[in-house]
Amino acid sequence: MAHIYFTRHGQTVWNVENKICGATDSPLTELGHKQAIELGEKIKSENLQIDEILCSPLSRAADTAKHIAEITGVPLRVEQRLKEQNFGKYESTPKQNFIYDFDGGETMLQMAARIYSLLDELKEQTDKTYLLVAHNGISRIVQSYFYNMSNEEFAAFGIKNCQIVEYKWEGIKKVEKVKK
Repeated sequence: MAHIYFTRHGQTVWNVENKICGATDSPLTELGHKQAIELGEKIKSENLQIDEILCSPLSRAADTAKHIAEITGVPLRVEQRLKEQNFGKYESTPKQNFIYDFDGGETMLQMAARIYSLLDELKEQTDKTYLLVAHNGISRIVQSYFYNMSNEEFAAFGIKNCQIVEYKWEGIKKVEKVKK
């Protein structure tokens, strides 16, 4: 059965400045480009069988994905649902915890709905393996799709720039609906 890989984009200017990037584009740093190239080389050298790369439309993820695609030869497609959460007027501010919409932003639940719908679609493609190139906020949602998490675990979860994580569909825990 197919599975997916997930990676976070390379380091950005706002990562270095510890600012929320959200839906605002913050370009990769020189190190970010290097991280993406190294990840592409790792994927190629480890012969990871990936059929398609799906990436966020934000330049930091798209540029990371382009480096990987160029090195590995894996086809690349932009997937709008992989865009990072929109933090409204709080983008470019120091990092904070956000549970709800702040003046035009996007709630965590809205983001989860779009990511879960994408993962549901990919799960049906049992003959394909995907690499998703997106953002740290998206990584929490993907992790929560595959594993039960407490609120504390969800808030603390994150991955490093260009870290790759493998998820297998058979590892998903099904939860029965509560009967009334």
